[in-house]
Amino acid sequence: MRHLWMVLAIGCGGGTSGEPLMGTVSLTYGDAKPKMVVGTAVQNEESPSKMLVQIGSDNVDCSTYLDVFLDFDVPSGTFVYFNVPKVAGTDNGSVAVLHRSGNSIATNEGPGTVTINTVDARVTGTVTFATVDEEVGNILVAGTFDVKKCF
Repeated sequence: MRHLWMVLAIGCGGGTSGEPLMGTVSLTYGDAKPKMVVGTAVQNEESPSKMLVQIGSDNVDCSTYLDVFLDFDVPSGTFVYFNVPKVAGTDNGSVAVLHRSGNSIATNEGPGTVTINTVDARVTGTVTFATVDEEVGNILVAGTFDVKKCF
């Protein structure tokens, strides 16, 4: 039995890759509810006064930059991201949900609410977003986040 357990442990492998997310952010993506378990805040590549907060089901670290148009180098999984000022406050800007599976990439973006509470070694706050996709159905994001600051 012990030998069998060791083989199963090796066979299962894997796990999540990236910087751990703390908080309660939940995502409903149609009928799926992928767990948001990793996240970072990185420098916005177009605006020095903004940061890109990225939350995902896997593969989000300080080298990840999800806010790109038609980039097949984005990791597989489901992600929430938004660009906000690098200071505490509320922003009623755009929130995006990206889903990549194989060669298929879908992005849904629209108005949402983000409140940044702290920008220190970690970035904390809340996010809410809701939209309906004709193929996917309801897409809902809500909760608190606490992610590693990478800039």
